[in-house]
Amino acid sequence: MKQIPRSQKNVRMAACVVPAAALMLGVSQAATVGINFQANYCGAPSLSGYIVTTQAFGINPGSWQNLMQMDTGYNSCLGPIFTNLSQVIDTTTSTDGLNPLPNGSLSISWGANMANVSGFSGGYPGNTGEFQVYHGFLRDGVNFGPGSSGGDNDQPGYNIDITGLKTVFTNHPFVIQLIAASDSMKDFTNAFVIDATHSTTQSVVYPKPYLETPRNDPPWVRGYGGGLSTVTPIAIDADHVKIIGNRAAHGGDKTVPDDYNDASTIAGFIVTDKPVVTMSPQPVVAVTHDTVNLRAIAAGVPPLSYQWRNGGTPIAGATTTGYSIPNISVGGNYAVVVTNLYGSTTSKVSTVTIDRLAIVPGPDPGTNTITWKAVGAVLQSAPAVNGPYTDVDPPATSPYAAPIGGTQQFYRYRYTTTILDSNPYDM
Repeated sequence: MKQIPRSQKNVRMAACVVPAAALMLGVSQAATVGINFQANYCGAPSLSGYIVTTQAFGINPGSWQNLMQMDTGYNSCLGPIFTNLSQVIDTTTSTDGLNPLPNGSLSISWGANMANVSGFSGGYPGNTGEFQVYHGFLRDGVNFGPGSSGGDNDQPGYNIDITGLKTVFTNHPFVIQLIAASDSMKDFTNAFVIDATHSTTQSVVYPKPYLETPRNDPPWVRGYGGGLSTVTPIAIDADHVKIIGNRAAHGGDKTVPDDYNDASTIAGFIVTDKPVVTMSPQPVVAVTHDTVNLRAIAAGVPPLSYQWRNGGTPIAGATTTGYSIPNISVGGNYAVVVTNLYGSTTSKVSTVTIDRLAIVPGPDPGTNTITWKAVGAVLQSAPAVNGPYTDVDPPATSPYAAPIGGTQQFYRYRYTTTILDSNPYDM
């Protein structure tokens, strides 16, 4: 069934406190807008849609524009091979997933070889805004869907066209960051952000995907993936922008056993001038002497400045996108403040918790091996342990081969040499 564009809609963005320096330049208002693509999977409520209802990628729900659903093209809801849709978003939009803009009007059109839904959640549970954005994506034209007969179905990649940006970012430049998701892929290709006003092109890339629960689907191994692209390195000052995936960089053939497709898909994108921490550092549980790396990803017109804080207090010298804590001994509540000419924002707090020394039982019955989980597996605190124990130091790993014939009742895993990363879900 072919999608018929709904009546034109309008959207509103949340205003931001503008720094004095920006006011001196005549800046009237900083802004952020997130665009969320939705899929209609045969009308199934549990699979279709997903309007953003909580903060997603640092953006409040009121600044997300949830565009009309695009058919998947699968099974009983088979539609045309390629679909084009469009919507207008302005200061009066307030229904069907769209929100009002403080000023201006955006006209968005998008085309794709249909849409699909992703099993990727990026480590976020299903009630979070990040999951809601990742859920639906515009599908590429390689290896999937209508027309496919064991290989490329010879359809174009996705394309997005947005005009009216200078009515929202009136005298500001802005940057763009893309969000990808897929149901089956190995790697994501790069994508192109085109300043159609001035005829310039920038490429954004995705890091290596984190494959959540790979699916064995012989003869083709499948993995779910998604994540954030890099931010356009040069700020854009244009009314008209296009976004296209690099379909030419595709690889893979599903007729070859264990081969993958290099996906070129998009689940949404973010346009902003002021700083937005699109990926905050995540909570970490560590053991004494671990090294903890806290990281954040931010979008905003450069230059961006960073200041990490612990319990609200600035940390001397911690002024980059990441903060490393070697040989950690105490926990804390860490966040990063990101600032540019148009405003300042603070990431979510990453609570770093130090687990006590892990006291683990002696050898498993009938064996001389000890199995433990150092993090979160404390059975007793070290000073109160009853009976003799032996310290187990790195590089010992679980399972540990204990000396045969020993009389120890407990083994104390003193610390690890693990390097813990606060953001395992870049993708």
